[in-house]
Amino acid sequence: MKPIRTAAPAVVLLLAACSAPAPVQGGPPAGGAGPSAAQSAATAPGTTPAGLYGLTTASGAHITFTLPAPATDPAVAAIEAYRVKVGAAPVSYLVADVDNRTGTAPVNLYMVSASSPEGRQATFTSVADALHSWAPTFSYDYKWSMDGKRLDEAQGAGLKREADELYNADISDVDIAERTTVILTSSDADLPAGFSRVAVQPSVTGSEEEAQQVR
Repeated sequence: MKPIRTAAPAVVLLLAACSAPAPVQGGPPAGGAGPSAAQSAATAPGTTPAGLYGLTTASGAHITFTLPAPATDPAVAAIEAYRVKVGAAPVSYLVADVDNRTGTAPVNLYMVSASSPEGRQATFTSVADALHSWAPTFSYDYKWSMDGKRLDEAQGAGLKREADELYNADISDVDIAERTTVILTSSDADLPAGFSRVAVQPSVTGSEEEAQQVR
C-alpha cells in the first residue's frame, strides 16, 4: 500500500510534467471562506455558487474540494510561487481531500469539470500538467530554453530541478484505505461566480460523477 504523501520530494524524474503539499490530517482541504453574500445573490437560479463541493463515489470514496481554492491555500503555495517565478499565466486551483478509507477501489482523481449556465466549462486536471508546461526544456543542442527564450545552464538546471521536485511530490492516485490531498489546475483563471454542474472523474477509465455543494 502506497504511503500518504509527505512533503519530501521523490527522486528526480524527467518531466513529461514550494514545499510539497502537506497530507490531509483531517477535515476538508484548506481554502477560502466560501462565496460571499454578493456572489450568492448574483448566482442565477438553478446554479450553485463557488465554494465547497463534495461527493461519495460509486466505489465509496469521499471527495471534497473548494471550487476554486485560493492561490494563498498552503497546499498550493509552493506551486503558485514557482508559477510566478517563471512568469507563467495565472491558473485556477482545486485542492481535493480524497478519503478512500471506506472505498472499495483505488481513486485516480483524473479530472473535474465545472459548467456555467452560459455554457462555459472549466476543466481541472493534474497539477503535473501545468508544471510540465511551465518548466524549461533541454534541447537537442544541449541548451535550456523556456517560452522560446534561452537560459544559461545554472538558471535552466535550477528551474528544472524545482519543477521536478514539485512534480515528484504530486499525487493523484489514492489507494484503498488511504486519505490524502490531490491538487488539480485549470488554465481558466477567471471562473464564473456560479455553476450549473460540477462533475468529477475519479478514475481515468471511469465515468463522471456529479458533485454537490456542501452546505
